[in-house]
Amino acid sequence: MSEVNAHRKRDIFVEGAIAPSFISDSIAKHATRHDIGAHEIFLGQVRADMIGGRSVEAIEYTAYADMANEQMTAIREEAFARWPQMTCLHVHHSLGVIKAGELCFFVFASATHRQQAREAVAYVTDEVKKRLPIFGKEIFAEGGHVWKTNS
Repeated sequence: MSEVNAHRKRDIFVEGAIAPSFISDSIAKHATRHDIGAHEIFLGQVRADMIGGRSVEAIEYTAYADMANEQMTAIREEAFARWPQMTCLHVHHSLGVIKAGELCFFVFASATHRQQAREAVAYVTDEVKKRLPIFGKEIFAEGGHVWKTNS
């Protein structure tokens, strides 16, 4: 558990969309770890929803970054306590305007076995959506916007 001992506050935010190459690089960096038996990933992508007959072309994400990063530290600690076989946990969320089809949220866990990685990713993903002060303004192709609500 390399990161268990160092649950310092980390900045989870990236400006702009999360590039697929960033995800593949993240996976590749773990190839030297011989205590990992499974990786699990959640990727959030902006949908081109229809809302009131208007099409969403992008979401502009903003956040109370300091508060969100503090809360993320607590979520990390909870996850490592619940799944002690987890070896790594990485969370990244976009800020700024992210177009439909682009990636905006990346949760990546590694563990000795797949079940721990799966459960940890599901837990962390849900807790981020519930607890972090991240706001999305859905921007319509036709102009205007509405504030996104998580269901």
